[in-house]
Amino acid sequence: MTDAERDREEIVDILRAINAAWVKGETDELKRYFHEDMIIARPGFGIHGEGRKACVDSYREFAGMANIQKLSESQRVVLVWGDTAVASYKFDIDYEIDGQSHQDAGYDLFVFTRRKGTWLAVWRTVLPVPETP
Repeated sequence: MTDAERDREEIVDILRAINAAWVKGETDELKRYFHEDMIIARPGFGIHGEGRKACVDSYREFAGMANIQKLSESQRVVLVWGDTAVASYKFDIDYEIDGQSHQDAGYDLFVFTRRKGTWLAVWRTVLPVPETP
């Protein structure tokens, strides 16, 4: 296995761990995967969260409100250039908030940097898939 293949596998494992943590409500686990200067951008690229704490809090807020029934990932792509990586995947999620069911789909897009041998997420945005009539 090449270094690039190992890097891609490591990033895929991190993405799975991020999703497993917040779906289980274990959002404090996210701290280990987020750079201290992490940014979460809203669709349209406005800033939603800036800094590790704000980004973890964003996940914590959603996980605290939503009862996740299903989260699936597909179409995963990870590209690596030295100590920088971009990772994306399509997600489909079914959840309930205040007794109302929701179904969303979109793409999660992350940027990672490697610091002292550890990959950390530095940027994330969600690109929604438009609803079809």
